[in-house]
Amino acid sequence: MAKKYDTTDAADVERKLASKCSRTLLALPIAALGLLAWQTTAMAAAPVAAAASQTAENAGQATQQEAGKAEAQQPQGLPVEPVKAAETESAKTPSTPAAVEPTAKKAEPRKNIEVQLEYLEGRFFKKRDVDLYNVHVYRQYKELGALSLHYGLTFERATGSTTEDDIWRDAEAVGFGPSYMMRWTKHISGKLDGSIDGSGSLLVYNHAHPGNGRAYGFLWRIGPRLTYHYTDRDALSLAYLFHHSSNGMSTHNPGYNGVGFSLGFTHWY
Repeated sequence: MAKKYDTTDAADVERKLASKCSRTLLALPIAALGLLAWQTTAMAAAPVAAAASQTAENAGQATQQEAGKAEAQQPQGLPVEPVKAAETESAKTPSTPAAVEPTAKKAEPRKNIEVQLEYLEGRFFKKRDVDLYNVHVYRQYKELGALSLHYGLTFERATGSTTEDDIWRDAEAVGFGPSYMMRWTKHISGKLDGSIDGSGSLLVYNHAHPGNGRAYGFLWRIGPRLTYHYTDRDALSLAYLFHHSSNGMSTHNPGYNGVGFSLGFTHWY
């Protein structure tokens, strides 16, 4: 009996084989395309990675060069950061006038006002008995070592009389005028000074003085003075003076002399 074959199964098998072959043949080009795309991407990324690596390497070298320059410029033994901190701190700190040394100025001598009250008794002339009550006001304007120079005014009240040529004449008068004084001073001890005063005054009187004289005259004084500085700005002084008064003319010049005491008060400002 003849063996029969199922043609339907064979056809199915062939179709399945053909389908598998078709899928296989379709997958191969897809895999080839995928491999080609991967290779293309890898080849494109390689230069970018190389460039990035080169840039990083160059940056590292530049950083090392800058660090080397900073180390070369930095003084040996001194770190960079503390110096910058000090500079920043000094920049923040404002400059003050105390940081600048003041310019030395030459000390100026102090000015003062001196008032002298004195009584001078007529002496040495029997026929010229004239006493003086004087007020002097002086201002010191210059000092040359121990020597000081003063200018001021003198107010004089004269009393007494003269008996020249056996004629009695009144010697009372009032005089006023400028005065100039020179004083040499020596410090004694503590608050006490000693000095020699010499002064001259030009006086204009209210009438001829003394009798048979003229309405003007000169008053010259000289003598020692002790000065006590009882504060830094104030002092009291006492002097014993000799004086000569005359008008300086060869005629009508009944001059007279005297001695007496002078009490002074000085204030510095």
